[in-house]
Amino acid sequence: MKIFLSLAAASLSLALVAGNASAADGTELAECVALGNHQQIVRAGSSEQFYLKDGDNHYRIGLGRGCGSLAIASKIELSTDGNANRLCPSGSKVKTNREICRVDQVTTISAEDFARRQARANR
Repeated sequence: MKIFLSLAAASLSLALVAGNASAADGTELAECVALGNHQQIVRAGSSEQFYLKDGDNHYRIGLGRGCGSLAIASKIELSTDGNANRLCPSGSKVKTNREICRVDQVTTISAEDFARRQARANR
C-alpha cells in the first residue's frame, strides 16, 4: 500500500510540474522583442490571428479587428513605431501588400503547439 501511495504521489507531482511548464505557454508578451530575419508564419485560417516562429520562440499574434488581406498576402511585415522586425505587447503592426493591421495581443506558445498549427495548415 505504501508503494502504491508513493507512486501516486510521484505521478501527481510530475503532472503538476508538467502543468506548470506549459503554463508559461499562452502568457502575454511582457516586453518588446527583436525578431530575426528567419521567421516562419502559419496562418490560422482566419483574419484575426496567425502564428509566428522566430528562432526558438513561438507566438500567437492576435489582430483584434482582423486583417482581411492576411490570408492572401504574399508578404507579411511586422513592425513597431516604424522599427521593422520589432514585436511589442502594444503598438505593433502587420503590413501586408494591401493594408496595415493593428496587433492586439501577442502570446507565447510552445514549439509543439506551433508544429500542430503548421501541420493543420499544411493539410
